[in-house]
Amino acid sequence: MNLRSFAPLCGLMTACVYGLLSCCPARAADPDPMSAVRQTLSDQCLDCHSGAQPEGGFDVDRLLDQLQIHGNIHEHELQAWIKIYDRVAAGDMPPEGGLPSDRREDFVASLRAPLVKLDRQQAAAQGRTVWRRMNRFEYENSVRDLLGAPWLQLASMLPEDGELHRFNKVGEALDVSHVNLSRYMQAADFAMREVLADQASRPETAVTRFYAREQSGFSRKLRFSQFNRSPERATFPLLLHQADRLVLQNAAPPYTVGAGDPETREQEAFGVVASSYEPIEIRFDSFIAPRSGRYKLRFKGYTFWAGIENEVRRRASREDISRGRRSEPVVIYSQRPPRQLRRLGQFDFQIEPTVQELDVWLLQGESIQPDAARLFRSRPPRWQNPLAEEDGMPGVAFQWMEVKGPIEDRWPPRGHQLLFDDLEIRHDDRQPVVVPEDTVADTRRLMARFVNAAYRRQATDADIDRFVAVVESALSSSMTFADAMLAGYTAVLCSPQFLCLEERPGVLDQAALASRLSLFLRNSLPDARLRELAASQQLREPESLRAEANRLLDDAASRQFVDAFLDYWLDLRKINDTSPDEILYPDYYLDDMLVDSARAETQLFFAELLRENLPARNLIDSDFTFVNERLARHYGLPLFEGARLRRVTLPPDSVRGGLLTQASVLKVTANGTTTSPVVRGAWINERILGVPIPPPPASVPAIEPDTRGATTVRKQLELHRADESCNACHRLIDPAGFALESFDVAGGFRVAYRSLGGDEPIPGFGKNGQPFTFSDGPEVDASGQLPDGRAFRDIVELKQLLLADERGIARNLVEKLVTYATGAPPRFSDRVEIEAVLDRTAAANYPVRSLIEEIVVSQMFRNK
Repeated sequence: MNLRSFAPLCGLMTACVYGLLSCCPARAADPDPMSAVRQTLSDQCLDCHSGAQPEGGFDVDRLLDQLQIHGNIHEHELQAWIKIYDRVAAGDMPPEGGLPSDRREDFVASLRAPLVKLDRQQAAAQGRTVWRRMNRFEYENSVRDLLGAPWLQLASMLPEDGELHRFNKVGEALDVSHVNLSRYMQAADFAMREVLADQASRPETAVTRFYAREQSGFSRKLRFSQFNRSPERATFPLLLHQADRLVLQNAAPPYTVGAGDPETREQEAFGVVASSYEPIEIRFDSFIAPRSGRYKLRFKGYTFWAGIENEVRRRASREDISRGRRSEPVVIYSQRPPRQLRRLGQFDFQIEPTVQELDVWLLQGESIQPDAARLFRSRPPRWQNPLAEEDGMPGVAFQWMEVKGPIEDRWPPRGHQLLFDDLEIRHDDRQPVVVPEDTVADTRRLMARFVNAAYRRQATDADIDRFVAVVESALSSSMTFADAMLAGYTAVLCSPQFLCLEERPGVLDQAALASRLSLFLRNSLPDARLRELAASQQLREPESLRAEANRLLDDAASRQFVDAFLDYWLDLRKINDTSPDEILYPDYYLDDMLVDSARAETQLFFAELLRENLPARNLIDSDFTFVNERLARHYGLPLFEGARLRRVTLPPDSVRGGLLTQASVLKVTANGTTTSPVVRGAWINERILGVPIPPPPASVPAIEPDTRGATTVRKQLELHRADESCNACHRLIDPAGFALESFDVAGGFRVAYRSLGGDEPIPGFGKNGQPFTFSDGPEVDASGQLPDGRAFRDIVELKQLLLADERGIARNLVEKLVTYATGAPPRFSDRVEIEAVLDRTAAANYPVRSLIEEIVVSQMFRNK
C-alpha cells in the first residue's frame, strides 16, 4: 500500500475493528421448565457421574441440582443436556447397552420437547448464527468479481482463517483484529492498483511466437554436435546430448506473427525422449508475462520414437528417429520466481504435429513451463529407460509456443472504469495520473457508485459521507486525486458492511438472503441478477429461491462452491501436505499428474452428482467415476490415452466407486509412508457417516505401523483395544479403517503391505526413473465388524452395509451443507427441519441437487 494513504485510514480502521467486534448480541435468558427425566438420571447415572471426580468430567449430579434450583433447564446448561440426550438416544449410556428400548424412547421423547423449545428461544433472541466476516477466499473472489480481475491473488496476502466444525465459514472462528484489517487494507490497495489503466489508449494485443530451439530453458544444459542432414531424415535434423536427450534443430529466432512466413519453420522443434537429466523442467523462458491478465497460449508439437543406438546401454539413437506410436499427455504450468508453479491446463500431443490452445489468466512476471507428464524425470542408470522397448523409446517434440495477450476486451479495464470512470489519464515519470473535472463532484459521484457496487445493499448518504471524508482528508495531506480516492475505496473494502455479512436475528432481509445464497453457491458477492431480485423484494419466495439456486449451480462460478466445499469437507486442500515416501513409494514420489488427477476426479465426481441430481448413495458407492490415462492405470481400469478426465463406467468387479476409494481421499488420510485404520476410520465416521469421534486421550500414544513388516497394525490395535476405555471409541473407528487397508498411501490397491525388508525383493522404477526394490510384507486383512455386529470381508461388502442407511448418509451431507451455507452447524432445534428436508427428498433417494434446493428454502437458511 502507498504509505501516504495509510494515515487517513487509521481512525477509520479503529472504528471498523470496534464495529466488527460488536457482532455478538447478548444471550436471552428465558429458560423452560423441565422435570420429567429427573428420576431416570438419578437411578442410572449418579453412580458414575457425580462426586469430586465424575466419569469423563461430566457431572450429572450438578445438572440435577441446577434443575432443582431453577425448576427447569438453565440456558447455560443446554449443551450438556443435549449431550445427555444424544448419548442415551444412541444407546451409549448407560454403558453396556444403554436403557431398555421402551425406557429409552420414553426418556428421549420427554427430553426432546423442552430442549427444542429452549433452543428455539435462544435462536430467536440471538440468531442461530453469529455475525461473521468473509473468509480470505470469499474476500478474494468478491474483490475479483467487483474489479473484473479473475487473476488477482489475494488470499495468500491475508492471515489464515480459523476453522470450526471442519469449515472456515463459522463466525466464532473468524476473529477480527488490527492485524487482520492491516492485511485487508494492503490486499485491497494492491488489487485496485493492479487494475489501473497504465496508458490512455487501448494497448495493442501482441501475438508472439517463441521457438523452442531458442529457449535457454530448453537448451542451456545441452552439448551440441553436428546434426544429421541425410535426405531420408531431412525432417528430423537432430542434436544429441550425451545419452538420452534429443534436440530437433531450430535455427530461427522467436517470431512475431506478421513479420514473416511461419510455414517455412514448421519442422523446427525441440524433442525430449522419455528420460533426461534432473531437473527436466524445460521452460519457454524468453516469454515473461508483461502484465497480469487474460492470454491465449498455442503450442505446436508432436510425439516421436527414438531408436536404440546401443543395445547394451539402451542409448537413444540420433540417427533412428521415426513417427511416434501414441499420443502423450502434456501439462502446462506457469512459473514465477522462486519456482512458484500454477497448473494452467493440459492437452495431448499427437503423432502428427498439432496445435493445442489454452485460454489462461497469467500474473505479471510468469513464464511458461510444459511437462510431458508421462515421461520420466531423470536419467535412469545405465540408460535403462523404463518406458523403452526393444527397438526404442517415446519422446515429445515441442516446436513453438505462440502467445496472444494480454487480451483486453475493453479499455480502460472494467476495474479502472469502476474506480475512475472515463476521467482523463495522464502520466508522469512514475505512474498514471487521473485528472478530475471537478474534484468535489467527481469524488462524491465516484464514491457513491463504488460503495453501491461493493455493498450488498443500497448505500445511504451517511455511508457515502463517511468515505468521502476519508478522501477529503487524504487530499488535504497533499495526496494525488487517484491516491486519495484509492484510500477511500480501501476503507470501503475494509468496512464491516463489505467485510461482514449484515444479518440480524430473525428472518433475513432480501439483501442478506442474496448474500448468503451467493456465498453458498458462488463463494463470492451476489451477481447482478441476485441484487436485482433482492432490490425488488422477489427473492424470499420459495420458488424464486429454488430457481436462483439452480441458476447458480448451472453457472460456471459454481465451481468455486464445489472446490471450496470439498477442500474443507473432504480435506482436499491438504492433498499436497504430505508426499509419498521416496524410499518406500518412489513410484508415486514426484508424480504431480497423479495427485492433480486424483483431486480433479473428486471435484468432477461431486459436480456430476449436482449436475445430474444423483442420489446421495453415490457418495458411498457408484458405478462410475472420472479418470484419465494416469488414474485408469492407477486404478487398474481399462486403459486409454489422454490427460483429460472423462466419465467412465466402472467394471462390475471394481473396488472403486464412491468417495471412500478415490485416490484423493485415500491420500489425505495417509501420511505418505504408512496408512492407519484409526486415522482413516475416524475420518470416514466424521466426514461421511456423521458419527463424531472424540479426540484420543493425551496420555495414549499413537499407533505407528511397522514399515519393516514385523507386525501388522491390526495386531497392534488388538492390544490397544484390550483397554475397555480405548475400545469404546475404537469399536466405532476401526472397522471402516480396516476395510481401507486394501489401499496404500496414494490409493493404489494392495493385497499385502509394502515393506523394506524381506527375502524376495520386487523390482520397480520410480517416477524419477531410478530403479528400486521393495518386498511384500504381511497380507492385508480388510475384514471387520460394525458396532451393531454386522461383519464384512472387504471394502465392497462394507459399502453395501453402509448403504443400508441411505438416509443417514444423506443426513450427514445435509448437516455439512448447512454448516457451510449458514456459517453454523445445525442446532438441536434444526434437527426437525433436517428430517423434513430428508422426508421431501426420500422418494427420489435423496438427490444431491434437490437436497441443496430444500436447504435454501428452509428456515435454517432463511433466518439468521
